[in-house]
Formats: sequence, structure tokens, C-alpha cells
Amino acid sequence: MKKYLILFVFALVTTVSAQAQVGIGLKVGANYSNITGDDAPDVYERIIGGHAGLTANFPISSDNFFSVQPELLFSMKGAKNDATDADLRLYYIDVPVLARFNAAPLFFEFGPQLSINVGDNVDFDGGSGPDYRRTGLGYAAGLGIATPLGVSLGLRYNGDISKLNDEGDAKVYNDVFMLSLGYTFTTR
Repeated sequence: MKKYLILFVFALVTTVSAQAQVGIGLKVGANYSNITGDDAPDVYERIIGGHAGLTANFPISSDNFFSVQPELLFSMKGAKNDATDADLRLYYIDVPVLARFNAAPLFFEFGPQLSINVGDNVDFDGGSGPDYRRTGLGYAAGLGIATPLGVSLGLRYNGDISKLNDEGDAKVYNDVFMLSLGYTFTTR
């Protein structure tokens, strides 16, 4: 079944890219993240991190008004415990697949996101923290400005649907604002 799905996606990407200008790009920026939710302690404060990665943009409409933009980003998320000065830094590979509406020079984007936890740097003053989920589902929504030269500046919000960890019934989630600078190379 996986082989057929991969073959279908490859065929779809090939067909779309053969008929339109596919954009491949790079993205880098800053994250402003926190831990939120019904059960999140009030002692958490936002921290600044970063993100970087690759983007692809596949136009769906002939006028490039609507496109699909998958991304592969390395992203730092987490929070600071104001009471203990302990930092919670979680590192993810984020894979958002965004519907993008281009109203030159503005763009609007939203869609689902898969996050894969690739590590953490938890500072609990000698103690160990909880085990965090290896994968999580979330969503992303944002807006930005894109120039005809391929340079873009975007602001995005990422929220989790999946809980941050599986221990207990605590409803705690990542909450991230992203400011990104991107450059897109157009093919064809």
C-alpha cells in the first residue's frame, strides 16, 4: 500500500511540475514559542529559537493564485520556567503541507503539520523531565509578502493538536509564532 501511495504522490508531483513553474526554496527564521493548554503551569514564558529548511511550491491554478506548499523544517520549540529558570527546548523536524493563496504581493497559507521530535535539551536542575512524544500533529496558518525576485517574508502561527507527552491526562501543547525569510528558485 505504501508503494502505491508513493507512486501516486510521485505521479501527481511530476504532472503538476511539468505544467507549471515549480518553486524550490530555502527558509530561515526565528521562533517565539511557549507551552500552553488547560493543564500547562502558569510559570512558563516564551523563549526565542529558530528554524531553517526547504520549501517547494506547486501551483495548482494556471494564474498561480492557488498552490500547495510542502516544507521540511528543523525547528526549535519550548518554554522557560519562570519559577526555576529552567529551559525546556525541544527540537523537531516539521513537515507542514500548506494551501497557499497568492494575491501578489501578499500570500496567505494554512494547513496540517506533522512534527517529529528529534531531541531535547531539558534543564531541570539535576532532575529528569517527562518523555515527550516522538510525533505529533498540528496546524499552521500565516501570511506574508513575496517579491517577484523570489524573496519572501512571512509570519506564521503553529499549534499542536496532539498532546506534548503521553504521561497522564495533562493537556499541554506547543504554541509557536514564526517569522521567516525565504528565497525561492523557480524552475522551468
